[in-house]
Amino acid sequence: MPHIPTDSDVYEVFAQSGHGTALNHVGSIVSPRPDAAWHLAKETYGRRDDLVKLWVVRRTDMIVSSAGDRDLLAAKTRMPYRQPGFPTARRRDRSAAPPAVAAPPERRDSGLTERRDDAREPGLTDLWLALADDLFVLGNRLGERIVDYIDLEEALAVGSIGQEALAHAGTILVLCGFDQPAVDARFFDRAQAQWQVSRVVERLTDWPSLVAGGLVIAAAVAVLAERTAEAEPGAEWLPAISAIRDEQLVHLDHWRRWARALAAWPETRTEFARAYAEVTECAGDMFGARPQSQGQGVPAAAPPAGPALAVTLHERLAALVGDNGGPGSRLPDGPRTRTWGVGGSALADSLSRGRAIRDHYAPGVFS
Repeated sequence: MPHIPTDSDVYEVFAQSGHGTALNHVGSIVSPRPDAAWHLAKETYGRRDDLVKLWVVRRTDMIVSSAGDRDLLAAKTRMPYRQPGFPTARRRDRSAAPPAVAAPPERRDSGLTERRDDAREPGLTDLWLALADDLFVLGNRLGERIVDYIDLEEALAVGSIGQEALAHAGTILVLCGFDQPAVDARFFDRAQAQWQVSRVVERLTDWPSLVAGGLVIAAAVAVLAERTAEAEPGAEWLPAISAIRDEQLVHLDHWRRWARALAAWPETRTEFARAYAEVTECAGDMFGARPQSQGQGVPAAAPPAGPALAVTLHERLAALVGDNGGPGSRLPDGPRTRTWGVGGSALADSLSRGRAIRDHYAPGVFS
């Protein structure tokens, strides 16, 4: 049975980013042990920014207000002259012209959600939605491996990559037009037969296969992000796509390092060579997504180049996967088509675990 988090597992994180600045609440984390909570907070909130201070406090040790304290917290008098910024920030400038009323913005579809009625050929949105499924399962599988390392930094790296895989999966769906309830419903309410994961996902059952699969998935996301940026270089969603690409390239460096290590160690060389061959042989369908119809609640995208798009992406993937330092790749010469409902025990376990935690979650843990 999965560990069901309770309030005692939740820690609030406060960080100070510079000398003389305030200590701000930056978020919450869940950790089963206090000694790991600070390190997890550092990796989650301080991995890319320099911090001066980092405080991690168990939520149950904090004195917090409740809904019944509203009257106590309400100001008894209204004295605007005692508020910061009065009067300059609050005084009306009568000499200025009245502000113009802005016209309501036109509703525009994201560049990732260009729609059409006939979706016989897959487009960029279909490819992104399929990779989001792969990232979701990969993130869940990596979550099981955090405690497998003696070295704390390696364990944190595995956890960080898993967290970002889940975050990227959610971000991709948002860019494809999903709101948050729809994102949750897509990941937790679909039956396995409605998933369109790569056959690579079926192999994510042990660490050597996870290294090979993580390498292939990271390379595929980076390739598709690059192609998406080329399709519409001035799009407003480009910064998000670029961030996903850059972070997946960092992940790719980690996977390559682990692949080289597993290929070099005599104890793991044979096992990893077999796993890498099986995973890359299954990776021909990374860009073989089938069109995902409106009936499934998924926006269909107009294909920018038809079947030629999958061929181009597959060629780029082959070049990127080939530079990994591990054993020989068995990536097929051309793209293969994905199949609905595959994923094996890796997908089934991820769905079962996620639903069990959600259905039995302690009320108010993240409220």
